[in-house]
Amino acid sequence: MHPRPTWRHRLREVVTERLQLKAIALVLAALLWLVVGARQPTEGYVQVKVVPELDSSLVLLDGTQELQALVAGRAADLVKLYATPLLLRRRVGGDAPDTLVLDVTVGDVHVPPELTQSIRVIDVQPRNVTLRFETRASGWVRVENGGRIVIRTHSGVTPARDAEFEPRMVQVTGPRRVVRGLRAIHPFSLSLASGDTLEHVADLDTIGLDVRVQPTQVKVRVRSVSLPAATAASAP
Repeated sequence: MHPRPTWRHRLREVVTERLQLKAIALVLAALLWLVVGARQPTEGYVQVKVVPELDSSLVLLDGTQELQALVAGRAADLVKLYATPLLLRRRVGGDAPDTLVLDVTVGDVHVPPELTQSIRVIDVQPRNVTLRFETRASGWVRVENGGRIVIRTHSGVTPARDAEFEPRMVQVTGPRRVVRGLRAIHPFSLSLASGDTLEHVADLDTIGLDVRVQPTQVKVRVRSVSLPAATAASAP
């Protein structure tokens, strides 16, 4: 006669029997819960990428601030917004001030085309975006020697007082404040032998100016050579 099983023995059998089948059932239940949850409508905050469409004369400073949008839709679709974010596009013309504050509404937030039927934008925060620009401009300035073209003589070097440049004016493009304050462009240093009246080519020096110059080179010619004062005084 077998002893009557105790309650502890029966509990152990319930817990330990058919562990593999129980594990499979648990996994299936978890997957079913995830699938059902992904199809349920929910709400959440996602990032909105600000993409201003700028006039060619504007350069954006400091990047753009981040926005957050409250959206409603299926959880599975909300997850897709992390790979394909919402966008805020706004056209900004060349007459914009250096600091521009744009008001933002829900209608300004663009949902990816494939999600327009399943995602709804409820709110966006903050309700404005501040953009800072460096406005670019173009202007014409003279090419001047500035002591860069020099003549080598036996007694040393002296600035070429009658150096001629072709072209005499060049176009510069850059930040508006820089272009407006620019009075002349100088060539890089060029040393010519005494008596050299041939035509030479010199690159224009824009280092540190943050401007683009067109053309980038000019022709240089010295018509006559002025001797240093000490040399001229000793001449017969």
